Amino acid sequence: MTHLYISRRPAILPLLLTVLFMMPTGLVSAHDPTDGGMGRWSGGTGIGFLGGTPDGVEFAVNGHLDYFIAEDISIGPLAQYAGAGDDFLFGLTVQGKYWWAIPDTNNQTKLVLQGGIGFVRAGVREPEIGYGDTFSSFLIPLGIGVDHAVNERVSVTADFLVNITALGRDVRVAGREVDFHTNVMPGLYFGVRFF
Repeated sequence: MTHLYISRRPAILPLLLTVLFMMPTGLVSAHDPTDGGMGRWSGGTGIGFLGGTPDGVEFAVNGHLDYFIAEDISIGPLAQYAGAGDDFLFGLTVQGKYWWAIPDTNNQTKLVLQGGIGFVRAGVREPEIGYGDTFSSFLIPLGIGVDHAVNERVSVTADFLVNITALGRDVRVAGREVDFHTNVMPGLYFGVRFF
């Protein structure tokens, strides 16, 4: 019985997002803060997974701020962190986003295209001695996402990012070479946005 519960658990979040996307648009005001929202801020956070790390797929979190310079264009910082395995990764970038209202959704659901540039700091942890070498690289996250307004103040989000780096090299940990070849890190995040 426990095995059935565990195997169904990963399906809960996609099921919840599906229900929210199918909610009638009458539950949300047609007013969207990104409409005519030049000069306005919004921000959010997400949890998910980051692949392509030295430890494979890792749990990750992100946070972002968006400043609208036009009604469908924003710019702002994006921070990503993964550190549950034997390495840690922290990336900080400036992201530009284009918000496209999906037709027939009463401006409630938007497709978000984004790209940015910044840096990533990474390190490898050795259980016996702590952290070994740490090093930095440029970071270019490119992505696509969906933003669905649940009410006038909160949206649920789903974002897929491809993080391009130059972290592909060997590093020394406790006097030995460790393969830390990480040039592309795909990330999938589910979160909320407040405005």
